[in-house]
Amino acid sequence: MTLLAFVLITLLWFVYAVPGMIDYDSDLSLIVAAVGSIIWLCATGCIILYMVQKTRKT
Repeated sequence: MTLLAFVLITLLWFVYAVPGMIDYDSDLSLIVAAVGSIIWLCATGCIILYMVQKTRKT
C-alpha cells in the first residue's frame, strides 16, 4: 500500500505539478519545482537504502 502511495504521489508531482510550475514563468515557482524534485530524489534514495538494509539483515 505504501509503495502504491509513493508511486501515485510521484506521478502526480512529475506529471501535473512540475510542468504547471515551469509554465508559470515565475522565479518562485521554478524554485519550488526544483526543491520539490530534490526532496523527492532524497526520499527515493532513503527508501532504496532502507529496503537494501532491510533485505541484508534477513
